[in-house]
Amino acid sequence: MCPVGHQRTRADRAASGVARRPRSGGGYDPSMTILAQRPVARPPIATSSGALRAGIAGGIAFGLLGWRGLLVPSLVRSIEPAFGRSDAELGSYFLATAISYAAGSLIGARLIRSLGERRVLSAAALLIALGLAVQSVTTSWLVFAAAGVGASLGAAASDMGLNALVLDLFPHARGRALNLLHVMYSAAALSAPLALAFGVEAGMPWQTAFAGTAVAAVAIAVLLFVFVPADPAAVGGVAAAESVARRRSPVSGAHPDAALPTAPGARRLPPFLLLLALALALYVGAESGTSDWLVRYLAALPLAVAGTALTMFWGGIAFGRVVFARIGNRFEPLATAGVLAYSGSCLVALAVLVPVSGATPLLFGVAGIAFGPVFPLVVAGAGARMPGRSSTVSATMTFAGVLGAIVYPPAMGVMSVTIGLPVAMLGTAVLLAGAGTAVLLGRRLRP
Repeated sequence: MCPVGHQRTRADRAASGVARRPRSGGGYDPSMTILAQRPVARPPIATSSGALRAGIAGGIAFGLLGWRGLLVPSLVRSIEPAFGRSDAELGSYFLATAISYAAGSLIGARLIRSLGERRVLSAAALLIALGLAVQSVTTSWLVFAAAGVGASLGAAASDMGLNALVLDLFPHARGRALNLLHVMYSAAALSAPLALAFGVEAGMPWQTAFAGTAVAAVAIAVLLFVFVPADPAAVGGVAAAESVARRRSPVSGAHPDAALPTAPGARRLPPFLLLLALALALYVGAESGTSDWLVRYLAALPLAVAGTALTMFWGGIAFGRVVFARIGNRFEPLATAGVLAYSGSCLVALAVLVPVSGATPLLFGVAGIAFGPVFPLVVAGAGARMPGRSSTVSATMTFAGVLGAIVYPPAMGVMSVTIGLPVAMLGTAVLLAGAGTAVLLGRRLRP
């Protein structure tokens, strides 16, 4: 028996966030110590008002990204004739904005390491507002495209920074928190197509949507600056060693990744992370391709019906993420993401192969349910394998996703005028199947 002064009760273990699992023959096995994430050991972030406020502000900002991302795809039937452009030229616009998104994710990661999330996220929202404001007043296609590039830079920095923010704020519930964050994106994205379609049909100029979103971006910049803490990881309750490293950081408000000591070769990305990055590149190529071109693909249907299809697709994505925000912690994230990617691939193929009709919006909505949880589950799985390197994980995943957006959605514009848009849409199913394979292969590798 241990001395009285060293005895630990079950309540003590629960309060410390450590549980122990007995051996099959009884006794205590130190190698089986389990850290937190058990019902009896609620992490401190569950009652942290600072983390909740910052998380809500981040969710609203992520919703802005979802709405902004659907502006051009939803208004494509108005924008193309306004500037006298074809599908191929619109594909070039998607390519330019996707490249700027890739650059923004890299720049944003470096800035966050030196300046912290609060400053970078606020500045990024203002950059989005500036780009949208210019797009709302210009009559030049080149100026419109250049402003879109600027807005994409800000959106990419926001995307990477908001994912990193949530990883830092909620380290003990990453899967649930990331799914809730992406629900906000999906909820805004699903509302955009239908709202904009009805607005345009009612006589609203398409430029009004850009101007209104610019005003909202300014308000969100203020919200982020007020509620995002200078040191989100400290609010989230990370390990003491990381807190000490942050306090020694010479940069006030710097991200923890900037202050943690780096072992030789630590900056090399592990093979499992590269495979997961490939999976997200394929996934985003499929998701963005479907989203960007769905309204054009359904040109035979009225604009309101085509807008409904895009709304139902994003509605399915939002529903899938809400479901897994509630039950996601019960499943291994990477295995679940692989299964969902395969399911989504089959459902998209079915939606494309069935002739276009009034049932097509419903088919894409069902496919969206499988699409939805894949991205946050993959990011959560990667973050769990690389604790303390949230900005590295977030930047890698965001950049990989952007690579998918760079390649396939713009290529669909060229395919539309050569082999046909239905074939291009079917290609998104192939990409999603490849994403599922890459996730399951990455899951088998050691961190």
